[in-house]
Amino acid sequence: MSGEREFLEIDSGGLRLEAVLHLPSIGKGKAPGVVVCHPHPRYGGDMESGVVVGVCEALTGSGFAALRFNFRGVGMSEGSFDWGGGETDDAESAMETLSLRDEVDGSRIGIAGYSFGAAVALQAAMWSGMAQAVASIACPAAHLREFSGMEILQPKLFVLGDSDHDFPEGQFRFLSKRFSDPREYEVIQGADHFFRGREAAVGRMSADFFTKWLKR
Repeated sequence: MSGEREFLEIDSGGLRLEAVLHLPSIGKGKAPGVVVCHPHPRYGGDMESGVVVGVCEALTGSGFAALRFNFRGVGMSEGSFDWGGGETDDAESAMETLSLRDEVDGSRIGIAGYSFGAAVALQAAMWSGMAQAVASIACPAAHLREFSGMEILQPKLFVLGDSDHDFPEGQFRFLSKRFSDPREYEVIQGADHFFRGREAAVGRMSADFFTKWLKR
């Protein structure tokens, strides 16, 4: 991965969470920043997920600071799984930590998530005014259906593989259109829920989206 990498800890309500901060190798002034949330820990998800790393790599290549971290109870992070509630607190704490870095412009913070992490990212964006844009990658169908009836004001990107076992493409397009503008949706051909071999494509879409909204 290009740029500098720093291991750090996030304080989330008194729990210490392990995290990795990636900084762009070149840039002028403070960089915009994006927090990236990992998939479901009950199914082996953590911050080393190929999609999470691919998104971070694309972001740093586009001049962003990218922060990936392990939710509570994952890896070396303290605490235990909390079915999304505590994990949303973790995501908000990660955004706050990123915004306070000297290298980062705290007024230009975004959040992205993959699978379970996408649902957490959407919830954190809705709850927190810190997120200026949000990218949802392969959000589970039940969660996206629920969020489509809620007001999320920030610019939104929705990404799905056309062979996702959890989510028929037609249903994904229908639900994505229910969100208020500004919103975009992309379907990656030949990709399933795991995006194996397509991580770079997911990363490019995410980086282009955040460039549009956080580098204007």
